[in-house]
Amino acid sequence: MTTFFCPNCWKEIPGSTEICPHCGIDITRFWTSMNYEQKLIHALGHPEPTTVMRAAWLLGERGLEEAVPALVELTEKTDDIYIILEAVRALGKINTPASRKALRSLSDHSASMIRREVKEILKKNQP
Repeated sequence: MTTFFCPNCWKEIPGSTEICPHCGIDITRFWTSMNYEQKLIHALGHPEPTTVMRAAWLLGERGLEEAVPALVELTEKTDDIYIILEAVRALGKINTPASRKALRSLSDHSASMIRREVKEILKKNQP
C-alpha cells in the first residue's frame, strides 16, 4: 500500500487529497510552483529515509550546486548514518569549493564510515 504525505507539513494524507487537512496547503499549487531540482531539494526533508537518500543521490548525479546548503543541513540535522553517507557522496559528486569545504568539516565525524568516505572523496576531488 502506498503512503502519501503532504509536501508541506509531511503528515500522512490520503492519495487524492487536494488541500492538506493538517496545514491547509493547496498541494497542486505547491508542487506546480517548483521545478524538478527544487522538488528534489525539498524532498531532503521527507520523513521516509529512502526518499531522502534517493533525493540526495539524484542531486549528486545532477551535480546541483544549489543543493549544497540543503545537503550540509541534512548532515547536521540527522543521526541516520546512511542518510549522511548519501549526502556526503552527493557533495562529492557536486565537487565545488563549497561542497569540498562542507566535506572537510565532516572529516572528523564520529562515525568512521563517514570519515573514510570523506577522506576518499577529498583525495579524489583535489582541485
